[in-house]
Amino acid sequence: MLLPREIHYSYALPSMVKLKKVTVNQNLEEIIMKLESKKYPNIEYEKGEEIFLSPDEANTSFYFDVEEELTSDAEAMAIVANALDEADVLTQKAKEFLKKTLEDEKSKYYETVAYFMKFHRDELEPDAAAELFPVEDPSAISFAEMVDYLKLDRFGSLIDEESNQQAFIMDLSFNPEITDELMVIYFNLEKQIYDVAHES
Repeated sequence: MLLPREIHYSYALPSMVKLKKVTVNQNLEEIIMKLESKKYPNIEYEKGEEIFLSPDEANTSFYFDVEEELTSDAEAMAIVANALDEADVLTQKAKEFLKKTLEDEKSKYYETVAYFMKFHRDELEPDAAAELFPVEDPSAISFAEMVDYLKLDRFGSLIDEESNQQAFIMDLSFNPEITDELMVIYFNLEKQIYDVAHES
C-alpha cells in the first residue's frame, strides 16, 4: 500500500521545482532594471545597488555613476535618465559658468577656478602643458581659453548631504592620463549649478 504514495510523490516533485525556477526568474526581472535613456538605452542596473560604469560598459565617453539610495526609486532614476541624455548640454553650461566666474574676481568660486587653471598652465611640466593645450605658446593661453579644453570625465547623481535632495555631479578634466586634477560641478534638479570644487 505504500507504493502508490511513493510514486505519487515522485511525480509531484518536478512540478514543485519548476514553480521555484519561475519565481526566481520573476525576482531577477524585478531587480535588474534598464535605464530609460534615449541616448544610452542599453544601461542596466540592479535596484538598491550603486551604479558605477566605465565608458566601455555604459557606451559613453565618460564614467557614469549613481548612488545606491537612488536606484531603488523609479522616479529618481527617470530624472537621472533625462539628465544623462542632456550631459553634453550640461557640460557646455558648466563651461560657460566657469568662463563667467573667471570674469568676476568677486565670485565665490573665482579663486577655486583660477587656481585650477593656473596649476595646469604654470605648474605642470612644459611638455605636459603643451599636450593639454595644443597652441603655439601654452604659457600665454588665457584661463578662459583653457576652459574650452575641458572634457567630461564623469557624470552621476547623488543625494546632496546638506539639502538631502537629489543632485547631479560632473567631473571635468583636461586629460585624466596626464593630470588627476578635476573641476567638479554640482547641479540641482532644475539643472542649475549650485557648487564648484577642485578635487583630485
